[in-house]
Amino acid sequence: MNDFNIEIMKHNYLKSLEQKYNAVCFDIDGTLTKQNSREIDERAVKMIADLLKAKIPIVFITGRGSTGLKHMINDIQFKLLNLYNIDNIELKRIYALANDGARLFYTSHNQMLNECIYTVSDDKLCQLKKFDDEMLKTQNDKINNICKITYSNDSTNNKILNVRFVLQDNNDDNVKLVMDFIENLIKDYNLNGLNITRGKYKENNVIQVGTTSKDIAIETAEKLIGVPKNSMMRIGDCGDIIGNDYAMLNCEQGYSVDRTCNSVDGCFPIFDDNNRILKGVDATLFLIKKAKLLPTICLENADKKTYIKNYAKTEYAISEGKCKYLTMYNQIIKDNFNTPNGMDDVFDCSSGSIKIPMYEWEILDFNNPLKKLFAMNDSGSLFYTLRDNFNYLLRGSKNYYYFLANRQVIDGKDYTSWENVKEWYENNIFFIDNSLKALNIKYNYSDITSKKLFLGLLDNIRNIVLILINHKLVQYYNDKNVLLNINSCENADISNLYNVLYLTENLMSKICFEKKSLMRAEEIKQIFSLTNSCINKDFFEFLAAFQEKDYSKEYRTYREIDNFAENYLTVKIDSDKKKETNNFGVCGMCYGGLELPIIYKVINNSITDILLFNFGKNISGYRNKQLVDLRRFNINNFGGITKVGNIQNDNIILLDDNVLTGKTMQLAINSLYDIGINVTNINIVRYPGINRVNQMFMKNHGAVDYNLFFEYVTGLCFQSPYSWVDEMEDISYLDSLGVFDLNREKIIECLIKNHDYKKDSEVSVSKRRLRK
Repeated sequence: MNDFNIEIMKHNYLKSLEQKYNAVCFDIDGTLTKQNSREIDERAVKMIADLLKAKIPIVFITGRGSTGLKHMINDIQFKLLNLYNIDNIELKRIYALANDGARLFYTSHNQMLNECIYTVSDDKLCQLKKFDDEMLKTQNDKINNICKITYSNDSTNNKILNVRFVLQDNNDDNVKLVMDFIENLIKDYNLNGLNITRGKYKENNVIQVGTTSKDIAIETAEKLIGVPKNSMMRIGDCGDIIGNDYAMLNCEQGYSVDRTCNSVDGCFPIFDDNNRILKGVDATLFLIKKAKLLPTICLENADKKTYIKNYAKTEYAISEGKCKYLTMYNQIIKDNFNTPNGMDDVFDCSSGSIKIPMYEWEILDFNNPLKKLFAMNDSGSLFYTLRDNFNYLLRGSKNYYYFLANRQVIDGKDYTSWENVKEWYENNIFFIDNSLKALNIKYNYSDITSKKLFLGLLDNIRNIVLILINHKLVQYYNDKNVLLNINSCENADISNLYNVLYLTENLMSKICFEKKSLMRAEEIKQIFSLTNSCINKDFFEFLAAFQEKDYSKEYRTYREIDNFAENYLTVKIDSDKKKETNNFGVCGMCYGGLELPIIYKVINNSITDILLFNFGKNISGYRNKQLVDLRRFNINNFGGITKVGNIQNDNIILLDDNVLTGKTMQLAINSLYDIGINVTNINIVRYPGINRVNQMFMKNHGAVDYNLFFEYVTGLCFQSPYSWVDEMEDISYLDSLGVFDLNREKIIECLIKNHDYKKDSEVSVSKRRLRK
């Protein structure tokens, strides 16, 4: 290769290391072994352990059969388990495609690679048997004199998986003689399903006849782990054109630690920082250290049939596990609210609203000032309360769901006008004023239902502050990707709102989950007074900066996961796992995860980095995120990330309300990686049910990796409120009834029956649809 091509190859080699990888495929011999040995290098064992700890799947693609694989297992299993503390879950991230991919070995229970299935057809195995039979009939003395013929057999049924010709020297004429002999046999008997590869064993040439090749094995690995083959780093040692690793390495994700094919755009040699070419396990270790390897929760190429079966088992495990976890907290709520079932007796399981059964509402003293507040109405249309078929929900059309009931649908798109926002401010200021008046009236709030009314007040403040925080984020940082520490005072407006939200969430947690919690009317009055100051200041600024535009992104209409108790218990799961360490920050994804880091702070007050992460307008939008190439995505090519406030920790927990395809979360993981921040794990409130699998397998989407549930992805106690998408329907994410979010559908129905909504609002449009 001339100097010019070498420079091109180096450039492409460095460019290939700029992409992100989510899995590694290793050849074994010559790649992970000591020099001139079949024993795995000690340093390679540690590297494997580090990859497993980092949640990176490993696939060994090797010409070794089951016996050779057992030798490798003996080399590494004890060390992984006892020296590097790899647990059984982490061990299951190791797979092996033996005999160049003819058999898949995987880990079951605590025995490494103890299960095996065939990946090749019976027809190909029969062709290999035919090849062996005809070879033995030929009895070519020249071949027998220059090489030793060995076999790889299945020990359970004695099926031949590979025939190997181990040459006694490296004479090129002898190699050609054996190759011609093999090729003629295959041609004469039309054995087109067989593959010929070359490798080395103890420095001797080995020619192998098998049923598959390593490029086909890569495709098997892709379906197996769900990671696209272009997101798998492949490392081998026989990368020359006739080498047994060539088919696997001949791409921009392929690297050879020994022989190469002199290609400028694949099968790269490994250059160190001084442009020297490294060989063997030293090259492998250097390459892994240089590579951008990070876990993925978004499986872009999973096999749908296999995924559904395994995901169903995962959902079953979630269903069983959450019952055990929720028992303790349900008991606290039973005691605090004198209810038979617990959380679902206080929080509406659909909307997340505080609920009061209709019979309980009627029994409640009408002189109760808070009942009078929530009963305010105009000709029967309630202001701050809705009714479903059985309960009063302490969220209303004038405040909590104002935008849902009033913003307009114009040409099929929602539009939040300046007038809408102005009226929202006025309504909520009026609500706060009336609440303070009610709280200033002396009354004995010792009954259980009054405790729910207190929670309802706080829940409405929570909503106001969350909307205002999002408004401020868009106002100040809409054009930027921003990582903001709201625990700092860098942005005074957001800091003040954060303080109110912290007090609100803290008090709600005490009322719900502190045993025999006392009524706290004075604390609630303080929170309302602080909120009053914040909202009036912001309203004044809003009026002064009059601008007619669509405010939908600033003043969000609706949160699909909006249950304080669910959010609190989800975060508590993660916090309980980290009792012994505080050396991490917590980061909420905007908009759905906005309040989760504040709840984490309520539970663990020692945390200082309370972060919010928001993608700017160049990346925002669910559909836009689905189209991003995760391999090539680098946040620095989209303006980087603006850090606001002092951020001390390089390790963070990423929090969000919901995960479906996992692509948005993966974008966040990748983006934070690009600025040197490691996502140690993810905490998610709601998981997708198997009813949404069809959406996961839409083009350019992805399926969330259930293999990481409970370990890397924590929480997951509650199912996402999405409809089942029937396969006969092709209207995006909607079912045949035009429904996506079941919770939103319920609230819209309640708003219709409350008769307080504007013409051409989403509620009005839904009413017309329902009446057709």
